[in-house]
Parts: sequence; C-alpha cells; structure tokens
Amino acid sequence: MQYEFSHNLRVNRTLNEVINMISMMAEDQLKHIQQLTKIGESLSSEKDLDKIFDMILEEGIAFTKSDGATIYKVNEDATALEFEIIFNATLNMRQGGSHGKVDWPPIPLYEEDGKPKLSHIVSAVYHTKHSLFFDDVYQAKGYDISGTINFDKSTNYRCKAMLTIPLKDHEDTVLGVIQFINPLDEDGQVTSFNPEHKAMLSSLASQAAIALSNRRLISNLEELLLEFMRSIAGAIERKSKYSSAHITRVARLTEMMTERINQESEGVFADVQFSEDELKEISMAGWMHDVGKIITPEFVMDKSTKLERTIDGIEIIMQRITTVKTFLLYIKQKLGKDGFNEFCQKHFPSPMQEQPFVYLDQSASFIQALNIGTECVSDEDIARIHEIASINVHYNDMDYYIIDDSDVQNLSIRKGTLNPEEIKTMRDHASITWEMLSQLSFPKKYKNVPYYAATHHEALDGKGYPRGLNEHDLPLQSRIIAIADIFEALTSSDRPYKSPQSLSESLHIMANMVKSGHLDGNLVDFFMDSGLYLTYAHQFMKPAQIDHPDIMEIKSIYHYD
Repeated sequence: MQYEFSHNLRVNRTLNEVINMISMMAEDQLKHIQQLTKIGESLSSEKDLDKIFDMILEEGIAFTKSDGATIYKVNEDATALEFEIIFNATLNMRQGGSHGKVDWPPIPLYEEDGKPKLSHIVSAVYHTKHSLFFDDVYQAKGYDISGTINFDKSTNYRCKAMLTIPLKDHEDTVLGVIQFINPLDEDGQVTSFNPEHKAMLSSLASQAAIALSNRRLISNLEELLLEFMRSIAGAIERKSKYSSAHITRVARLTEMMTERINQESEGVFADVQFSEDELKEISMAGWMHDVGKIITPEFVMDKSTKLERTIDGIEIIMQRITTVKTFLLYIKQKLGKDGFNEFCQKHFPSPMQEQPFVYLDQSASFIQALNIGTECVSDEDIARIHEIASINVHYNDMDYYIIDDSDVQNLSIRKGTLNPEEIKTMRDHASITWEMLSQLSFPKKYKNVPYYAATHHEALDGKGYPRGLNEHDLPLQSRIIAIADIFEALTSSDRPYKSPQSLSESLHIMANMVKSGHLDGNLVDFFMDSGLYLTYAHQFMKPAQIDHPDIMEIKSIYHYD
C-alpha cells in the first residue's frame, strides 16, 4: 500500500519506503512475540519438552539468523553437560529434541582433581553463571578451544561469532547452557551478535530454563510419590511376619505383565500399547493395592491357625484336656470303678463313656490337625466338633470342658483359618484402599490409581468384592493386578496356613478360576503363552516348586473347542 505524504514524488517514495521498513520490522517483532507466547504456553506440558526445545532453538535462529546452535542440560549428578540439541545449517546437521538422541559424549564440568573446569567456554558459563560472547572465538584468550578448532578442521567449517548463555532457574541454579554461533547478515556473511540479539536470546534462555526446571520438578515429584508408595508398602509388609514381600512381588509381576504386553505384535493384545504414563499408573496401583491393610489387625493378617488369637488357642485346649484327665483320675479314685463308669455315662457323650482317656487323646489329635486349616472341613468333622463341645461338667463349683463356643466357631471354619468375622475384616482392606486413595489428589495422568488398586479382588462374574463389579466395570489394568495378586498368593512359600503350590498346581487353580468366571481367560492365556509364569518363578519361587506344567492341558480346562 502506497501513501500520499507529499506532492514531491521523491519524498513520497522515501517516506513510503520507511513506512514499509517499519511495518516489516513491526511484523517481525510481532511474530517473535507470538512465538515467545507460544513457547510460554507450551511450557505447561511436560510431554512436549523436546518440541519446546525445538521451538526455542528455531526462534533463536530465526531472530539472529544464526548458522548453528546447541542446547546442553546438566546431568543428574551435576558432573557434566549433556547435549540436548545440536544444529548447524551449513553442515546440514540436526540431532536431539524431536530428531532423536544426540550421540556426542557429555562435556565434563570438573577437572580430575575435582576443581571446576573453567578452561572450556560452556563449563565456565556453568560455573560462573554468566554469559560469554566472542566476535571471533578463535581469539578467545584464557579458554581451551582446541575442540572447536578440531571440529572445524574435520568438517571444513569456521566457527567465528559465539554467544553462550546459562539456563538458570528461580533459585539461580544452572540447569543447562544454550549456545548460538555465526549470526548471518542479509548477504549471508557471518557478523556479530548485537545487544538486541543478546537480550532476545537471554529471554529464550529463561524459557528453556523454565522448561528444564519444570521437567526436573515433575520428575522429582513423581519419584517422591513412587518412593512414598514403596515406603508405605514396605511398612504394611513389615506388619506381617509371614507375607512380608507380597506387595513387592505383586507390583513387580504387574510391571512384568504390562511391559510384556507392550511387546506384543500379534494376538489379542497386539493393539494394546500402554504409554509411559499408563505404565507408571498401573505400577503405582500395584504398589498400593493392599494399602488398606494398614488398618487390618495383625492377628487377622497373621492368623496361621484357626484357634490363634494373641497366642495359638490350641495350647489352652490341650491344657483343658489335661485338666479333664486329672479330674477324671480324681473321680475314679474317689468313686471306684463302678461309680466312675456311672459318672461317665451320666456326664459324657456315648463315644467317650467306655474309654474316656482314649477319647480325650483322640480328640486332642483331631483338634490339633483341624487347627492347621490346610484341609476342607467335612460335615462329619463339624458334628465331631459339636460332640466334643458337649463335654461340660460342673463339679464342686468348677467347670470342666474342652472347647467353648468361640472354639467351635473357629474349628468349624470350612477352609483356611479365618472365621466369617475375620474374613470380613480382612476383605475390608479393599474398601479401605479405595477410601484412602480416592481422597488423594493424584495428577490427572495417574487419576485411575485408586480404582485399579481397589478392584484387584473383583471378579468378571460379579462375585468378587468389595463392590461386586463385573467384567464391564473392570478395565485391563484391574484384571492384570488381580492375576498378579492371585498368582503370588498361590505360589508364596511364606504363608503359615498353607503349603506353597507348585507351578502346575497354581496354574491349574487359575485355570479353574477362569472356568468359573473369576479371571480373564485371555490374560491367563497370555500369562502362560508368554512364559511370564516361568520368568516370575525363577525370580521369586523356591526351586522345589518349579515343575513342568502341561500348558495345553491346563488351558483345556477353560477352552472347550
């Protein structure tokens, strides 16, 4: 667009040229401001860090027309600068950022004697926290630029003007260094960095520092969260003198399964690809799946026999039997044989009347075997328990008996060592897990940790607990943790109330759980076909448990065609 400023054509043309130049400069400045704004907006997304560095580099190059640039970051132990991005237009070189990893070795920050390395430009900028710039870096006095010269010779390049800026966070800690070389003029000739370049690149350096600081902060917070979860899991495991590594093993098996699923290229899980965040999310859920046990009483968690309370109640019962025997000897001596027989017929059940001492010994052996809880209790056993409970003689203000109502309840447990009230107490841990975790403000990308953790006892057929969810409510992550939890429990060798299962026995039980609608058949297939069951066994099971399962025969339990 041409403006009429004067009737003098020469003056009018000159003024229009000035206006056009100002407009172009304004447009360029607006583009730079928009790009800086875009970079600032991108800083809120940690996932886009590589793209952020690309944008910072490209904006710096566009503003200064630099021929090359490098972004470094300080490594974890602050001993070296690692290359984040390398760019050189003349050499057609682009590494790092969204263009893959840089394969150059890091730059040491310290001498062999531990003193700060101040002889190299980038390490000096790191230690002094001040920018360095040179119109001709070959003339830089006091610095070792042999690496730059050697690189130039090997590539037939000439590094001349250089501006190196520290990337400092809000605490004045240097997180990295950004370096630009050889700004070009309109004719493509190397010129010097002017004050405007330095101000703009310093602003970009601040943006890069924010990006690095955010990534480090997020990474540190996530690591702190994971360490806290593992610490809580360890505290819960220490509550039990038996299943002391259950949570650790379940978490590890969960991680093994998700990592292996990500490697699948065919089959049911070929299209399943957990992201890095999703892998962390399910790992956290694995570590937290039993956090509710923090309130489960130890006597329930560690109840190794049916009669166990603060001590094993079998000792009390054996003492009662001894007391009854002593009492009977007293009665026999006092009343004589006939009087003793009459006493027994009056006060004891018929199986005890003829040979009371033999009956008591047999009852002691029966109760001791029943107390262990490794076998299923039959109706005949229940009847015998009640028969023994009927022995109750009141004599001279003393009660002589063997088992009370509480003993009957515990000895009548059909399977395992927990009575109905204790089972409810134990199962409550799943509900408590949900109550505890759902109150925490997990990052959005980990928002499903409470749900995955609290649903590991749910079943596909809706018969699990605590909420009776069914297969439509249970995502793959919940199903994975459920399998890990069950397989660990079956194969664990440190449970006092059961013998450790062999691999074959454990997989047979899981196959029947698939058949009954409890477990996901596709996942159990994958668990066996991938060989994960054997990998886990060699890491966590005793050699005596590791046999040679017939996988095809086991799978036939729930595959009917």
